[in-house]
Amino acid sequence: MKLNLFFPTKTERVNFIKKQFEVDKVTIAKQTIVSPTVSGIKNMKFKSSYKTIPGYWIEFEFQDTSNGHMLYTQLNSQVDEKQRNNRVFYPKEPLRIQLLEKGWLEKYQFMKKGAIEDQWRLFYQEIKAHIKYERYEVAYSGLIILLKYNPFFLKKYNRHGLLEGLAYSFEEQGNMGKAIKCLKMQNILRPHDVEPYLNMSSFYIINGMEEEAIESCQKGLDKHPDNEYLISNLVIALSNVESYEYAIDFLRKKLEKQSDNTFIWKLMGDVLYELENYKGAIESYKRALKGKEKLIEEFEMEVYNGIAACFYEQKEYKEAIKYFKKVLTYQEDGYALFTLSQIYLFEEADYKKALYYTNQMVGKAPENGYGQFQLGMIYLETESLEKARWHLYKARRMLPHYKPVHEMIDRLNRLQSKSSS
Repeated sequence: MKLNLFFPTKTERVNFIKKQFEVDKVTIAKQTIVSPTVSGIKNMKFKSSYKTIPGYWIEFEFQDTSNGHMLYTQLNSQVDEKQRNNRVFYPKEPLRIQLLEKGWLEKYQFMKKGAIEDQWRLFYQEIKAHIKYERYEVAYSGLIILLKYNPFFLKKYNRHGLLEGLAYSFEEQGNMGKAIKCLKMQNILRPHDVEPYLNMSSFYIINGMEEEAIESCQKGLDKHPDNEYLISNLVIALSNVESYEYAIDFLRKKLEKQSDNTFIWKLMGDVLYELENYKGAIESYKRALKGKEKLIEEFEMEVYNGIAACFYEQKEYKEAIKYFKKVLTYQEDGYALFTLSQIYLFEEADYKKALYYTNQMVGKAPENGYGQFQLGMIYLETESLEKARWHLYKARRMLPHYKPVHEMIDRLNRLQSKSSS
């Protein structure tokens, strides 16, 4: 026979043992109570959960004796059923928030004089458990109640980050309203921090809500005018709605105050590239490389990629090759490999180099249908028809609706018909 009892704090759990068995001290080893020993009880353990329900639990295992049966009956009659086993309040389905509030207030005794951190920590663990088991509506209600009664608890130790995770869980379910409410709650808790504004604006951008993203960035930048992530999000959102001139004006004002800011120059290059002002973009990218501070490799690689892309669009292929090769000194970037293979195949007619870079790209991403298509085209140009067929058919399986693949296969079939006749 077993009985599990729930307590909202560690202190109440220990005090229950002391009072119930009339002892002054409780000795614990590896979560098992070694003292006091009680006739009729085989084992007493402290547990952190019971059937996934978080809590400060005591598990009693009774002996199959008259004393054991007597104690089991006695404890069941003395302890409120809401503290026992599965009777503990633990909602697994969404309920009206008034019912949830009533149940949780009774369970955790938040309104009891002298409520301590233990109760709030345990409630927080329950909310996390509801998120783990995808009971997002229950978790959301729990956070509303926690915000109502103890907002300071959520402000500590980045606990408010739970709201961000819950927001993205709601987003996956398509519940955009609740997702946005979670992020706004985080903003209420940390109005002077940059993180809530960054989370909100990123969320809006991902979900195509650029106007809201712009507003969120502007509010954040009023308090954190030099935050690079907010600046980047604002420029991305403005670019997404083709407000390029507004983005350029914003960046120019920043550069008037910080003329050697490499990050702002790189963003300027990105915007000018979108406007097809490739000369201006190249100048901006090169200014980004001339900063006083040592640049991180990933940033340098992105800038070189930008410069290379501009030269490619201007059909200055020698310069494009030079800068794409610089990119490859940092890592095997898929875009750089693909564009180099395109230049060597279509502009330079250097099939050996085209094959080299395409093989590099396919080795990095063998399931990339465009890479297989490129290999098929190279082998077709070099009249390696069987190899061309292999890669073109593979590309067709990966890209069944990509018209150029079918056109190349038709061309291959015509060539093979001619060679056989």
